[in-house]
Amino acid sequence: MLGIVLAQLRHRFGRAVALLAALLVAVTSFAVLTATVSTQRLEVTGTVNNNARGAYDLLVRPAGSKSDLEVRDNLVSSTALTSLTGGITTAQWQRILKISGVGVAAPIALVGYALPTVNVPVDLSGVVTPGQKSQVYRVESTQISERGLTSIPAHDQFSAPGSYVFISNAPMGAADSPNGPVPVLNKANGEGKQICPRPTLTVNPQTNEVSTFVEISCGSINATNTYNAPGGANSHASGSAEPTGVTSVSWTFPYLIEAIDPVQEAKLVGLNTAVTKGNYFSGDQGPTQATGTLAALLGDQGADGDEKTTLTRIPVLLANRTPVDEQLKVAVSRLPAAAADQVAAGLDPTQLVSTLPQMSGTPVTTLTVDAPTAYSALLAALEGKSATNSGQNTLDQYLSALPITYNDQGSGLAASALPKGANPLLPSHALSFRLGTGDLGNTGDLVDTATRSMKLHVAVLNQQVGNQVQTAPGFDVVGEFDPAKLTASSSGLGGVPMETYFPAAASGADPTSRAALGGKTLLPNGNVRGLLSVPPSMITTLSALSVIDNPKQYDNTTAAAGVSTAAPISVIRVRLSGALGLDAASRERVRLIAQEIHDQTGLDVDVTMGSSPAPVTIQDPAGRYGRPALALSELWSRKGVAALIVSAVDRKSLILFILVLVVCALFVTGATGAAVRARRTELAVLACLGWPPRRLFGLILTEVGALGLVAGIAGALLSLPIGHLVGVPVDVGRAALAVPAALLLAVIAALWPAIQSSRAHPGAAVSPAVSGPKRAVRLAGIFRLSLANLRRVPGRAVLGATALGVGVAALVSLAGISSAFHGAVTGTLLGDAVSVQVRGTDYVAAAIAAALGAFTVVDMLYINIRERFGEYALLHAIGWDDGAVVRLVLSEAAVMAAIGAVGGGVLAWVALTVFGGPLPGSVVLPSAGIVVVAVLLTVIGAAAPVSVMRRSSAAAILAED
Repeated sequence: MLGIVLAQLRHRFGRAVALLAALLVAVTSFAVLTATVSTQRLEVTGTVNNNARGAYDLLVRPAGSKSDLEVRDNLVSSTALTSLTGGITTAQWQRILKISGVGVAAPIALVGYALPTVNVPVDLSGVVTPGQKSQVYRVESTQISERGLTSIPAHDQFSAPGSYVFISNAPMGAADSPNGPVPVLNKANGEGKQICPRPTLTVNPQTNEVSTFVEISCGSINATNTYNAPGGANSHASGSAEPTGVTSVSWTFPYLIEAIDPVQEAKLVGLNTAVTKGNYFSGDQGPTQATGTLAALLGDQGADGDEKTTLTRIPVLLANRTPVDEQLKVAVSRLPAAAADQVAAGLDPTQLVSTLPQMSGTPVTTLTVDAPTAYSALLAALEGKSATNSGQNTLDQYLSALPITYNDQGSGLAASALPKGANPLLPSHALSFRLGTGDLGNTGDLVDTATRSMKLHVAVLNQQVGNQVQTAPGFDVVGEFDPAKLTASSSGLGGVPMETYFPAAASGADPTSRAALGGKTLLPNGNVRGLLSVPPSMITTLSALSVIDNPKQYDNTTAAAGVSTAAPISVIRVRLSGALGLDAASRERVRLIAQEIHDQTGLDVDVTMGSSPAPVTIQDPAGRYGRPALALSELWSRKGVAALIVSAVDRKSLILFILVLVVCALFVTGATGAAVRARRTELAVLACLGWPPRRLFGLILTEVGALGLVAGIAGALLSLPIGHLVGVPVDVGRAALAVPAALLLAVIAALWPAIQSSRAHPGAAVSPAVSGPKRAVRLAGIFRLSLANLRRVPGRAVLGATALGVGVAALVSLAGISSAFHGAVTGTLLGDAVSVQVRGTDYVAAAIAAALGAFTVVDMLYINIRERFGEYALLHAIGWDDGAVVRLVLSEAAVMAAIGAVGGGVLAWVALTVFGGPLPGSVVLPSAGIVVVAVLLTVIGAAAPVSVMRRSSAAAILAED
């Protein structure tokens, strides 16, 4: 039999080569594709594992603090660390620290927001007009923020409607007064006139506001000037007041204060390694007390008073940069001579307020001050190194924030705007350091739209005891830190909420909002009552809470007012000890510890290990100063993403493996079946010669097995360079498996054709390849004739349609699998990254499956047409032209393709729907496209055997038949 097998392979060399090529393509494709799927899984799981652990593994919050959206969609809010002002006791924290498996438990206690006003110098020496007798300039500032959408003029924020600069060319001296030196304008006759007196102010007890006045700075460019310090406008001045032509604009610059445990914070985020100036906290550093003069105790260059006081100071670390995205636009205009005459006449600022603001001015210049410049001035003031911003290194007041009120809209949230004036911020204690400051809700950016209420806590001024007075607690600045140098980050595919160090940011969630923001992200401004909160710029220790939360130090320190003295901790970030992965044992360990924390403390615990940032749409109401309502996308953390991705990758890898195996097997089965059908006459002759069925069966199986062995060896050798070429490493062991795989695949694929060959009937040697009609039917038209021809060869028609249907079903299934995978993992940063990472493999698998299906269909069509050459030649002989015959063949191909493609597509859709649920539109439309393209490609493929038929001689074909 072996000799016959070799002879048959030599005699039918073309068909043997075709079958060998089919096996070779299948085996090589299978080796490379399975290597691709395996490599893909390793890459994806590597990406997931590298991003599975953020800064912490568990987030512990007060019971009941989760929103409905967080619970429903398995999320953790991006503001989870900055929206609560207490709810966890120190005893609960200590209990968590003692739980086995807890490596770090770092608490955060939000104190609140301080609202210092920074005086930013503005030098007008460059715009002074030389030789003019007297000049007055108006300086007006506007705070620009939120990507230029919000513009808040200073006169909407402060009681003083703008600041003014008076410059004279007359000699100027100085006179003493209880409030410091006062400028004296010396006239030509030798008389002196005091100008720019300090205003006499009264406080309205109902509104806590002082009488309205103008801020005015006075100076002279005359060389005889003992009032001003030397400067750009007058280098000969010899006084101590601000230089001539220099004034300042006020900028309320809020910062958030939080308390931490120094030891735990250093372990969690490496705060100790981020210190760029000074020192880090000692492990037990807390408040200190000292007695002396205020200037000596604070080290403040501008502090007044010689009285002795007992000062309590709390240790603080300052961020070396500001998260506030804001600018101060300063417009300078020159007023008419009448304004200079009024100032030179010595009118009081409370009198000038009724005249100067009403005068029109001539624009002179515009200056811009950025937030980093103002923040540098604030840092200097907090460290007691600024004469122009004295008094900032005491905590005279702070604001505690209540949570934002959201309306849950199902797919997102809408922040609710508070009515204007609904949240006044007035001191409640008669003995207050902040008398005369008015409603702090009208300060800085706080005049804009508010989405959350705040409570004001003001340092209480007790009565003088002996010769000592009590002052507000001060700051002991131990150092500065750089958030960028922390060992943990809020960014990355596995980032967790880190608003304790990094600013909250939001991008436009719809085209209108993105256009309004200019395609940029929205960053927080100074409106701490707004949607986006600034991260802490000042960090103190938990020990300092004994001062800040003390009702003897600050008023309004109750739980209803946002201060929980009994449970001051807002959240606890927990990192477990040891290595953790995404294996079942690690996930179970994390779950058990989270459960134990909940059981021992009653607190809510979120498992943040394996989470990833996911966008949540927040509707931000319109601002009062130009910003429209915005649909914003905030990055919250979706829990359990890493485990979901690994599970989805495992399922997809298995399905792709099976799919590739099935397509390859069907491809080889079709090619083997075609080879057997081409030899039906030969096999029938062997049956006539007495060959038993088992020998016919063995003949076919041996031929195909031999080709499978050769294809396996060749495929093993080819898979190595092909894998290298497409960037997929195929190891030698996987390549060697191609040999037995090819042999087994060939034998399995040949079983049914071999069984058919063993049933060969001797009459098949002379019977036609197609059956005749059961009764004569008159056919009108080529289409009806093509249908009749397909009914005459039902086996082949079904086989051809099935081959194409399997190919289409494979492609549609692949599209459904890929869509299901991407749908399961996308929507988070990690999921989107993995989705892009595996999409290339999807395309490779789809291309190879399409190629194998196309080869199968073309092979089937060629055999069908080749066996009916005689019929087509007869049609030519009775007068049919080439066009009519070609249309008949293409019609048969189109009908067969349509039946197979539609059937395969429907079968795949049904299977995907049964096992995966309703199909999304992203699957239906591409699947319909696959069906249409498959029909077109089949018709185009039929053109190749048609061209062979057209080149054949009709007479020769009829003679052969």
